[in-house]
Amino acid sequence: MGATTSFRAEMREILRQRVLDAAVALICTDGWGAVTMSRIAERVGVHRQSLYTEIGTKQALGEAVVARETELFLDGVDERLRAHADPVAGLTAAAEFALTAAADNPLIKTIIAGASGHDGDLLPLLASRTEPVLQRAIDAVTAQVRDCHGESIGDGSDALVEIIVRLTLSHLVQPTNPVDSAVAQIRSVIVALVRPG
Repeated sequence: MGATTSFRAEMREILRQRVLDAAVALICTDGWGAVTMSRIAERVGVHRQSLYTEIGTKQALGEAVVARETELFLDGVDERLRAHADPVAGLTAAAEFALTAAADNPLIKTIIAGASGHDGDLLPLLASRTEPVLQRAIDAVTAQVRDCHGESIGDGSDALVEIIVRLTLSHLVQPTNPVDSAVAQIRSVIVALVRPG
């Protein structure tokens, strides 16, 4: 029975990833407004009802797409934090990674570009709702900073992380300067908070 359950779980995960891949491809080519469960089902080769059973609503699909992208970003942030013994260098490298990866990411570019037109329905998931991006990022980066740099930052690490995550996300969704300028600004805030005085 366990092997059958495991096989079913694997098949469900494969289907889920294919659905998310199809959604990302459709979002990047035609925008979020063009995404329908029927079009995704056709691209994946399953019945539409299977999508509703597996994913739920179109809103749930958007949340799943953004959540998967968030996890990929957080993995890269974790790598940068762990690669530096100095918290200023680690946090700066993590912010730089997030902004650079976002600038090169077709899905993020589509979401942000869509916000200026009628197709920005995914931007609130990325920018303002506490889930799936903001709170998940704050929680994950807080845990990473505690693990990697907790002793060197001290008691204020949770507040510091929230400020840095919010500032980085702000630069990500509303870029007004080149990435290097945004990173320099974020670094100056990190220095002021980590090494006050």
